[in-house]
Amino acid sequence: MKIRSLAIVFTLAALFLGDAISQGNSSHASASQPALVAVASSVGRAVLKYFGKESFEEGTEYLAKQGGKQLVQRVTTKAAKQGGDDAVEQVARYVGKHGPDALKALDNAPSLGPVLSALDEIPATQVQAALAKLAAGTTGRELAETVSKHGAKALTSELMHPGVGMALVRSLGDDGAELATKLTKGQAITVAKHVDDLAKLPSTQRNGVVAMFRKDADRMTSFLGDFVKANPGKSLFTVATTTIVLAEPERILGGDEVVFDADGNPIVVSKGGIVGRSIEATGNAAKHVSDGYIRPLYLTLIAFLGTFFALWLMLKLWHTHKREKLKTQSITDKQTATIDAKNTSTTTKQ
Repeated sequence: MKIRSLAIVFTLAALFLGDAISQGNSSHASASQPALVAVASSVGRAVLKYFGKESFEEGTEYLAKQGGKQLVQRVTTKAAKQGGDDAVEQVARYVGKHGPDALKALDNAPSLGPVLSALDEIPATQVQAALAKLAAGTTGRELAETVSKHGAKALTSELMHPGVGMALVRSLGDDGAELATKLTKGQAITVAKHVDDLAKLPSTQRNGVVAMFRKDADRMTSFLGDFVKANPGKSLFTVATTTIVLAEPERILGGDEVVFDADGNPIVVSKGGIVGRSIEATGNAAKHVSDGYIRPLYLTLIAFLGTFFALWLMLKLWHTHKREKLKTQSITDKQTATIDAKNTSTTTKQ
């Protein structure tokens, strides 16, 4: 064991100290070399630890010939600058357990702190897969940037739905991470194809659509897929179409569909199969009979009844007026007769 430890120290010293000396003789460079060597050595020891006793030569070869030395230096220097000794120890821990994948993943991350924190948060059984994702070139760098912004949920979503989970979180944030837990792989792929359009909607509409997915992911995803098939080249998530969808959520989730009228305006219509089309055909025939025959007769009858009622009302009013006039005349005549009788009686007495 002592011989192996001495071999590790000698190997690391030869790799890192020799490289440090070759970098220059300036006083500034010389002052910084011991710290750099110490930092790199701790991660270098982790690399050799990963390869183990039986593969010690493989580990030293990795450090010496496969660019491993430069990789170790980059990652450890970045960790030291961004997080100090604690970050370096975290790097060494992950490298010791997961080897070169951890180095590549952390080298690919613009900011180490959020990525290291996210790796600490996810289950240990997922760390190796997460490191492999983070190490995957440009895609891994995008994932690291998404993790820096949204945390461990971005890693979890991408592991759950490889290739699309990150897109959901990048576009929708926490809502995207929540959707990832509710969607199957196929559903996540369908939604991810349109998630950028969804993200561009005003917040009220975007939240409304997310709420519909949250309420019934199966039927909402099915509706989205049917719309895309029926309307190639058109987006469901425009302000106009989304307004229609949010105005009729029960119909949308109930199986109805959105189509475009002759002017290109979206409308909701009932979706029918064979039975539905038969009912629709029967309804169209009934509508034709109604519009062509029944409706004109109905309107004629209404006009006749209206005219009859108007004439009847006028006649009734005329009779009422005549009766009241006769009654008034009768009362007037009686009053006149009474007055005349009184006058006659008075004259006779005189």
